Amino acid sequence: MDLYLDPTALAALLDRPDLRDIRVVDTRASLADGPRGRDLWAAGHIPGAVHADWLADWGTTVDGVEGMLPEAEEFAAAMSRLGIGDDTLVVAYDDNTLFTASRLAWALLHHGHERVAVLDGGLPAWERAGLRVTDETSAVPEPARFAVRPTGGLRRSMAEVRSLLDRDGVRLVDCRMDETFSASAGRIPGATRLPAPTLVGDDGRFRRGEEVAALAAAAGVDRDGPTLLYCGGGVSAAAVLVALREAGYDNLSLYDGSWSEWSRHEENPVEEHA
Repeated sequence: MDLYLDPTALAALLDRPDLRDIRVVDTRASLADGPRGRDLWAAGHIPGAVHADWLADWGTTVDGVEGMLPEAEEFAAAMSRLGIGDDTLVVAYDDNTLFTASRLAWALLHHGHERVAVLDGGLPAWERAGLRVTDETSAVPEPARFAVRPTGGLRRSMAEVRSLLDRDGVRLVDCRMDETFSASAGRIPGATRLPAPTLVGDDGRFRRGEEVAALAAAAGVDRDGPTLLYCGGGVSAAAVLVALREAGYDNLSLYDGSWSEWSRHEENPVEEHA
């Protein structure tokens, strides 16, 4: 299925009385300042949407690194609490700035759940289309049975990244936003750049097809070769992974800990900014 869903198409789905197994998930979050994602959800969200914070609700902290993907059983329990079952169509959305919806889509794909889509343009696109939002927060989803079916290959650990650094044919891509990249000490050696925000067009929607292919080519990504994506904490890179996958690239993986984990270990090599 398509990994992006147009707001009007989602509205049409939600109006279908015969379609019951759909779960809209508001993943909006704040990294440092500003209102919490749950407060944003409470102030106004797509009708029927539940809120799930990538740090608190379906992430875990490993060696000081927040928001990493938890063990399969813990992730399954989190999905169950959200009312996501094995056959549920999950539509995730965010604010189209912090790409947490793509992070959830990647996590579900990693666990073998293919019925997932990202709302194209996020809540801003929904509101621009004149579609209704609500501040109703009383509904509690009924727990569902979610079974993980790990596909393998979509998630990489720090040890795996180390082993791939000198591997011919593996393209390592840094997807951090420009300001985050510039403020850091450097990059993982050999990484090219494909900042996630460049995938969003002037209309606030994700670029598709040949536009994505052109950006990928500029970053040295081969359509058939293995591509390993990372960012600051595995969120921006997830947006790039979804965009590339939608454009027909399938040899993709994401370094979950990303720069947040890599930079904590002095033994890891760093290529300083030129």
